[in-house]
Amino acid sequence: MSILVSKAMRVVVLLVTLGALLLSALPAQAHSALPPGHQPVKYSRWAYPSQVAYGPIENGQGSTGIGPAAGAFLTLPFMGPHYITSVFDHCYPDYNQRDHLCRYDGTVASAKVGGPDPSFDAGFAQTPGGHDYLYYSGHDGYDYGLYYEPVAAAAPGRVTVANWLVPGCHTCLSGQTIEIDHGNGLLTFYGHLSRIDVSKGQYVSRGQVIGLSGMTGTATGPHLHFGVYHTNGGGPVDPYGWGGSYADPWSKDVGDLWVGGSPRYAGIAMPHVSVTAVPHDDNPAVFDVSWSSPGDGARFTVFAVGPDGNRRLWSGGAGNNGGQTFAGKPGEAYWFWATVTTNLGWWDGGGSDVVRVPHLNHGAATT
Repeated sequence: MSILVSKAMRVVVLLVTLGALLLSALPAQAHSALPPGHQPVKYSRWAYPSQVAYGPIENGQGSTGIGPAAGAFLTLPFMGPHYITSVFDHCYPDYNQRDHLCRYDGTVASAKVGGPDPSFDAGFAQTPGGHDYLYYSGHDGYDYGLYYEPVAAAAPGRVTVANWLVPGCHTCLSGQTIEIDHGNGLLTFYGHLSRIDVSKGQYVSRGQVIGLSGMTGTATGPHLHFGVYHTNGGGPVDPYGWGGSYADPWSKDVGDLWVGGSPRYAGIAMPHVSVTAVPHDDNPAVFDVSWSSPGDGARFTVFAVGPDGNRRLWSGGAGNNGGQTFAGKPGEAYWFWATVTTNLGWWDGGGSDVVRVPHLNHGAATT
């Protein structure tokens, strides 16, 4: 027995020593890099749940039923419908796990009533025996199920963080992270990104692409962690506000921050490429190729695809539309592909139908 106790004690000492070494190896700026109100130990112990399509869809048409707060300034940090996979715990958004959590509309999910999710014990069902789980206790933001998709600035502002949240550690906290100071005492936070497209100090516009969602840091599935925080270190706030029938349990809440009172997409022109190729009436070997797309500051790159299937850079330019003639060879087929990027970083691509140059027989076209 004494030998077993001795071995156990050596294991404990070894683990404590390794833990101390790991902690001492963290960069000195790790603590200062945390979002306002976060606590390193409590935050780093969490791994996010797998991002499954369990929850409500945020499609830019929903209503909170609360009404905008004075100074509401946010639009959704993405385009297109996406699931909300984890909500802001309006009771205790401090990354401490408790036996219940609250949603902005006053809904409470608890271990006592609905029971925990067997695969993730920080999430609870809303109804007894149900699978209508809410994630997750202590969460201080919203997780949206973006699968390596563009992330947009939720409001104009200046980038204050555009880096790994803990420099040198790619598996810590929220991984590649962007913070934007909006000059109103609040900042927005975008975590777990796979790519960052902006730099510290840069001014960004509403709806501008700032990066791609991903699963860097402690994420267990691709998604966007979106948060709103007081810039003075006063902690997180729920952008959806509070609409419960009882008193708001989160004293730092500042109300519904969505422009107009409900989450909407940024009101910007999104690109949508159209490409056509039409043969000349007097010369069937020559095609008029044209391309167009909405979106401010559009820049096109146009490729010609020949009989060998290879794509070759052919044309391009700025503006919402353009065109050029293309001369083909008798008997060969072609099509044209155009990509566009707007000044806000959104992109799209589209192709023409296949067109064929007829064979010429003594100057006359034949099929």
